[in-house]
Amino acid sequence: MASKKTILSIAIDKDLLAKLKKLSEEKASSVSKLISNLIEEALYLEENVFKDDIYQNIDWLSEEWRDKLQVLFTKVLDTTPDPIWIKDLNLKFIYVNQAFEKAFKVKREDIIGKGDVEVLPPEVAKECIYSDMKALEKKESSHSLEKVPADNGKEIIFDVIKTPIFDRTGKLIAILGISRDITEIINIQKELERKNKELAEAYQQLRDIYEYDVVTGLLNKEKFVEEVHNKLDEASNRDKFEFILMEISNLIYANEVYGYDFGNKVLREFAESLKKALEENNFEFVLGKLSGNKFGLFVKSEVSDRRLLRKFLNFLKNIRILAPDDHYFIPKVSFVVKDITKKDKDDFEKLIVYMEDILTRVRENRRKNYLILRSNMSIYEKAIEAQKKLKEEIESGKFSPSLRPIVELNTGKKVAYEVTCGLSSIKDEDLCHLVDNIYIEAPLSQLDEKIIQLVKRKVYPKLKDEEKVFVKLRQQSIELMLNMPDSDIAKDILFIKDKAVFEITEDTFVKNIGTLHELKNSYNLQFCLDDFGTGNASIKNLIRMLEYEMFQYIKISESFIRTSMVSSKRKRVLKGVIAVTSEFGIKTIASGVSSEKLLDFVKEIGFDYATGKLFNEEKKIF
Repeated sequence: MASKKTILSIAIDKDLLAKLKKLSEEKASSVSKLISNLIEEALYLEENVFKDDIYQNIDWLSEEWRDKLQVLFTKVLDTTPDPIWIKDLNLKFIYVNQAFEKAFKVKREDIIGKGDVEVLPPEVAKECIYSDMKALEKKESSHSLEKVPADNGKEIIFDVIKTPIFDRTGKLIAILGISRDITEIINIQKELERKNKELAEAYQQLRDIYEYDVVTGLLNKEKFVEEVHNKLDEASNRDKFEFILMEISNLIYANEVYGYDFGNKVLREFAESLKKALEENNFEFVLGKLSGNKFGLFVKSEVSDRRLLRKFLNFLKNIRILAPDDHYFIPKVSFVVKDITKKDKDDFEKLIVYMEDILTRVRENRRKNYLILRSNMSIYEKAIEAQKKLKEEIESGKFSPSLRPIVELNTGKKVAYEVTCGLSSIKDEDLCHLVDNIYIEAPLSQLDEKIIQLVKRKVYPKLKDEEKVFVKLRQQSIELMLNMPDSDIAKDILFIKDKAVFEITEDTFVKNIGTLHELKNSYNLQFCLDDFGTGNASIKNLIRMLEYEMFQYIKISESFIRTSMVSSKRKRVLKGVIAVTSEFGIKTIASGVSSEKLLDFVKEIGFDYATGKLFNEEKKIF
């Protein structure tokens, strides 16, 4: 007879019973069997998992698994690359892993049962004991950096974490140490710090180079303008300032006679003397070196123009610089003065360029070496207005470049064409003044780009073998061939250079001799001196042009030609210029020939070519 099974009575909620029935159907098992299995699993979890004893008492494990766990525990610690050790409360080693043996070059059997003093150098042992005691005293993990001598005489730096170990009753029984060799990381950090310091020093040097002139230590042009803008931003509408643009006009003489080192000495001592004089007179000022021999002084003026001017003139008269031959060199300084207010801030850079143009005229004036510009600067205001119109026309696309023929006088044959800008609100001669004297980078850059593109696409392909096209571009655009040879405009210039002649003024030549000479030699560009006979043309500059062999053509201004028709002396000068240029193989072009009378005169004088309304109406490029 089968033995009776023990029956366990359980009161079950109706909803729970319904769920059990449904589950029993899914499991293909009776409800009682299902309940029995669930109770059995619950008891197992209660006994073996949900009690903390399983983590503190492993008596229930078999002897085989106890041995396996001990081997696994040791294996895990030995495969860890970081040194690990355990010490008792007397700070004696009771365990070290293989990484510890390797790091400190010891064997387990030689270190177990010993303390730090017995196995480590005294200073290292002292630090280890201190950090051990700190962890034990606070009964919490401690973190420290410990250094150990290496065989190569250097140090190994360990990042060490020491943790107290407690038994299941909460009694402190040992201390666990884990360390990681961070020597390389520390060295990398130090190297990064050193590199960062070098970068910071290099950045400061670059800033100094960018912001300060190397010779004088004064602000350079960009930083000078920035500082002036800041001063004007902070100023009230009632504040008055003076801007003085000056140059040492005989610096070239100092360089040529005594050498460039002495020239630098002149610049340096002039700057130091001026700065000292301003400080002694308690002026609030900004002083900068704007270019090779030009200085800018922006000074807050609570005094009249005459007093400021008198102080400045007295200062200039007293400058003496001892030369190598024990003679005193006296800088010849020309300057232009203009009153400035807050409203001039936006146009300050344009004002500098305009005053540079005026300074050129002052320098060549023998009567006085300065000029005070009054507030009603009609020429300057007209230039600003012209720039606005130029910008509007370029942005609206209203300009329409044209071709003006250049004719050979002996044959009457058209041998070249000159590009005119064709702006409706600005005459070509006014535009030339803008290009040479006024700063308006963006619109003029766009104008250059559009003109050169039209020449490349519309004019260049139609030119005959011997024909040329004369194009007037800004110096900055031509220089892109040196500075940015991969730019579009530089590539376009190279594309047309075999049939193109670039027109530049005498002033542009004088200011950029070196760059233009490099462009001519590097790219075999052809240049035409434009409007010779106007402005400050001089025999000295003409000689320099001939010496550098810069120009293949010289275009004489219409005004010079017309005045030569009624002045026998001017006529003789004009003949002399043509004779000299012809001697050096330079072709001369007469500008503005608009009548038969003018044509007969230029033929008589000996011009090679002529251009003007007499020959043909301008032909639009479009």
